[in-house]
Parts: sequence; structure tokens; C-alpha cells
Amino acid sequence: MMRFIKKIILLVAVVAIHSCDYLEVPPINIIQDDAIFKSESGIKAYMTTLYADMPIEDFRFSQYGFNVNNAGKARLAHVAGEAMISMGDELFSIGDGTWWGYWDYGSIRRVNYFIKTLPEYKGNFSEVMFNAWMGEAYFIRAYTYFAMVKRYGGVPILKEPQEYTEDLESLKVPRNTEKECYDFVAEDLDRAAALLPETESLLGQGRATKYAAWALKSRAMLYVGSIARYGNIDLNGLVGIDASLANDYFEKAYQAVKKVEGKFSLYRKNTNKEQNYAELFLAKDSPENIFMKYFQRKVNAHGYDTYCVPYQYTNNGYSSYLCPPLEFVERFERKDGTPANFAARGTSQHFADPSELFQDMDARFWGSIIYPNAIFKNEKCDLQGGLIARDGTEINTVGQNWENSTYTDVDGKIYHVTGKSGLAKYAGNGTGFYVRKYLDESLAREDLQENYCEHPWIVMRYAEVLLNGTEAAVEMGQHLDDALIWINDIRSRAGLKDFGSSDLTVEKIRNERRIELAYENHTYWDLRRWRVADKELESKSYTGLAPYFDLRDNTYTFKVVNANDQRYTFDVKMYYERIPDGEIARNQKLIQNPYYN
Repeated sequence: MMRFIKKIILLVAVVAIHSCDYLEVPPINIIQDDAIFKSESGIKAYMTTLYADMPIEDFRFSQYGFNVNNAGKARLAHVAGEAMISMGDELFSIGDGTWWGYWDYGSIRRVNYFIKTLPEYKGNFSEVMFNAWMGEAYFIRAYTYFAMVKRYGGVPILKEPQEYTEDLESLKVPRNTEKECYDFVAEDLDRAAALLPETESLLGQGRATKYAAWALKSRAMLYVGSIARYGNIDLNGLVGIDASLANDYFEKAYQAVKKVEGKFSLYRKNTNKEQNYAELFLAKDSPENIFMKYFQRKVNAHGYDTYCVPYQYTNNGYSSYLCPPLEFVERFERKDGTPANFAARGTSQHFADPSELFQDMDARFWGSIIYPNAIFKNEKCDLQGGLIARDGTEINTVGQNWENSTYTDVDGKIYHVTGKSGLAKYAGNGTGFYVRKYLDESLAREDLQENYCEHPWIVMRYAEVLLNGTEAAVEMGQHLDDALIWINDIRSRAGLKDFGSSDLTVEKIRNERRIELAYENHTYWDLRRWRVADKELESKSYTGLAPYFDLRDNTYTFKVVNANDQRYTFDVKMYYERIPDGEIARNQKLIQNPYYN
């Protein structure tokens, strides 16, 4: 066993040594192909590397890349208006087109080498296994190219590993057009779907299936359809898609959804709709999960709960890095179909308990958001913006925690100004809300450590696929009967009234998507493909909603507060990431994206 492990380590070390010169040309002939491709165990080891390479934007993804410790680092939720992070009283840029970059031809080389070499050993395995492995490779290659093209537009398409040659100029490959790249992704996913098994039973947990391929195709084709409809062509098509092709791609997205339809179902195992929605992200046997990334303690575990639970529940004093602003939480509607209007209602009324403001909401609100006095871990989440003294004076001690933020009333009674989980002028929270989605309430306080959380990341789930199909149908103005069935399946689980045909508007479907998929790392990319990020995020400042305890009548009222005094910037050039300067310096055939100097 130890000898085999050493072989795996050697394999990973060799294939990981990829040259940044031009694209990816290490001397891989030193790999012992027989040791890898003649046995199922060798192929499994190689495939483990390919899955580990996948650019999955999970718990460990941040502004500094994939699989990193995320303490204090910006996440996609922070640059999509879904959450705030304490960054000081400053202009909060969204990276100037560099934060979310991913230019990885080392991974492309490894998967290409697998696709090229495995057929030479086909006779050693059953046709079923051979097809499944090839299908996985095509799926992984498509996933990787999609991650690059959604960032940069057109990138160089390499279908085979480049071989080392003294003619270095021949290795310098120009960018393909954005259309060519998306078409290549679609072709690979069609190949993958034709070869992959229907379930994980053949290959194992966390491995791709044909439905994962169709689900990814529905996502990718929806993206390219939006870019065609709302974007512009530049650099002779290196970025941008012909607008006349928008419906063709939306139709491809819709047809991919039809392949998945009925093979999965929305999670509905708890009759309490609020708890049901929260549970679906932790349920191990959810019929909604299509493709998952799994974590194991002491191997590749994450620290999501460590950095996201409200302050009063922490083990190490971390304050949550995911605090939803008022602008986002007001996107949810009440069960009777009326708007949340938290600010208008909260600032004009008094409540015996601050949680009363948030009752009778869309079940996804409770399952996604922790609000003042919401029950979490069998304890009220204590958030308080301050006190209103008997003379009407507002008291909100700046920057102090619950223990030392006290006020003595005229009768000698002592009150806390700040809640245990913060708020009084940003003592641990600047918005009055925390994220609940994906938090595991069963984790003991001592288990809230970095690299200690094990619950998996749902890469693709059925609700997203239904939303992909609904949006595509509404964009086309076709297949609207299906769109209505799909969106109402999602809304009924949330305890909301069904949409009618008049509700199938782009604006409403986009809002449903933002609510259902919040904190799952979709919204930032959605804002980009819809080409609304510059309008929604540029110079944007966000607010929070803070409960105040009124000593005059022992009730609560709310006040709108600035959320950490941040303003966002998003320049139109950031609809495409900046191609790394080092790559352009090494390969002069690469052309930088528009408006980057």
C-alpha cells in the first residue's frame, strides 16, 4: 500500500509540474503510462487528481483562489450585494478584473493527456468502465474551459497535450473566439453525457453522471445566451456573441433541462417548509443533489461555519464574514405575496420582540437568513443596534461588545446596548442579519475550527436546473407552460403563491433565481452575464436594519443604518477578467481584453 501511495504522489508531482511558458508543455514522457493506465487503481489515482483540479467555487473559494483558508477574504457573495465584509471605511473595489481570475492550462494538459492516452489501454477494461472514465474526462475538461471562458471570453482551445519542441513559436497559440469556446464546451458535454452512467453507483460518490453533464450544459448555454442578448462583440469576436444567436443558445439550455427533468426532485422531507429549506443543504440523501464536492476532516475540510456563525456562537471569537444587507433581504416576499418592506414597517412600528417583523415570510428567508432574535442552535440570535432612552436619546456605543456596552437607566436598572452577536455601530455585525444557509446547527462549539467542517458543497442541484430552464424559456418567449410548472415547483416548496403566466417576466424570474441560489456563488456571474453589474454595483452603498430597545415602553423599533460605510466599484471592463500579464508576455499571440492598459 505504501508503495502505491508513493506512486500516486509521484504521479501528482509529475503531472503538476506544468510550464507557464506559452501554454502547458512539460516533458510528460517521463510518466510511466503503464503504471497508470494499465490498472483501475492507477486510473483512479489519476482521476482523483483531475477532480481535485476542478475549479469548483465552493466554501474554500475566495479572492485568492481555490482551496484556500478563507478567513477575512472576500467571497463572491461580497461582490454581488448578498453580504458585507468588514473592510473599513473605504471604497470597496471588486478587484479591478483580477480577483476572480483562473487561467489554468496545467489542468487542461492533464485531462487532455488522459483523453489521449486511455484509449491505448482500452482492451484492459470493460467497455462500460472505459466509457465512464472517458465521459468523466470530457465533463472535467468542459467544466474547466467553462470556468475560463466565463471569466475571459475566448481562450485558446487545446484538444490534445502539446508536445515539447525546440520550435517554441509553434507552441504559442492564439485565443479562440468566445463563441468557439462555448461551442466546444457544449460538444464536450454532449460527449460526456453519451458516455457517463446515470447514477454514481458505478464510479462512486462525488463522481460525474450524465445528468451532471446535462445540468452543466443548461448552465453554460444559459450563460452564452445571455451574453449574446445583452453583451457586445469586441476584438473580432474574442469577446462577445452575435445577438442573433441568443435564442439558439437559450433553446440548447432548455433542451438540456428537459434531459434532467423528472430524474431528480426538490427536497421536501420536512413538512416545516422553513426548516426543510435549511436542511436541504446538509441532507445526505437529498433527491435534489446532482453533483457534489465532498470534504473530509484532516484531508480537505473547510471552515465555513467557523467564519460564518453569528458572534455569540463562535469558538474563537471570529465575527461572521457574511452579513446580508437590507437591500438583499428585502428581495424576499411574504407568504401572502406582498413585499417584505422590512425598513418601512420596522421603522414605523413597535414590537414586543424584534423577530415579529420577520414572520410569515417566504420559507427561503428563514432557511437562508438569521435575523434579530431568530432561533439558531436553540438560542435567540441577539442583535441590537442600541437603546432609546426615556428622553428619546439614541444610545449606540461605538465598537464595543456585549459585555462592556451597558447603560444604567434612571431607576438604576442596567441594560446592554449591543446584542451578543453585535450591531451597535458594527460590534461584530454591520447589517442586522447573518447567513443561515449551509450552517450546520449540530456542530459543537469546539468543532468550529478552520479545516474542520465536512458538509459537502452542492455544485449542481435540481432547483438551479429548473431555474436555468425557466429563464431560458422566458428569454425566448417559448416553452412557457414548462417554465410555469418549473418556477411554481420551486415557489410551492417555499410556501408561496403560484405565479401566473403574467408573472413570467425577466425581472421576476431573475429575482427568483437570486433568492433561491443566494450564497451559492451564482449571483456575481449572473449580474455579469445580464450586463447589469455596472448599473447595480457601481458606487453602490448598502444599508442594514438595526433593532433598538425603547426604554419608554419596553418595545423594539428599527432604524436603517449604513452597512460598514462601504461603496462598491464595478467598471464595465470587468465584464471580462484581465488576462494575466505574465501569460501575454510569454505568448505574444494572446490579446488582452478590452480597456485594460
